[in-house]
Amino acid sequence: MMLPLLVSLSLLSGCGEKEKFIVYGSPENEKEVEAILKEQKFVDKTTVIQYDNSMLVAVQIKQWDKWKKAKLEKKLQKKFDEKYPNKDVFVSADYKIFYEANKIKRDQVEDNKLKDKIKKLKKLAKEET
Repeated sequence: MMLPLLVSLSLLSGCGEKEKFIVYGSPENEKEVEAILKEQKFVDKTTVIQYDNSMLVAVQIKQWDKWKKAKLEKKLQKKFDEKYPNKDVFVSADYKIFYEANKIKRDQVEDNKLKDKIKKLKKLAKEET
């Protein structure tokens, strides 16, 4: 009776750090980006999409920190702006943006359509605020 529960729990705990921090697109600074995100204790999961000279950073905030989501989003935006002053970085803690960013990654959108998809996401994020 307990065996199926134990098996499912061990499978769930098998989800490693790699699934939590996904960087998609150009791998030029993947380790740096991942390091910035891992040092933020409030970040639960992320999907980063890099394209051209731009970067979309979609994050999920840990449950206990959700009430200060806007403040943490700004903090992360500032950190990325300082680290990559020559890049157009957009940080969002909105779940809808996180979901859509993962959808882009999952569907493996071609580079020529990627820019349009990201523009739509940015527009959507601005409408939400």
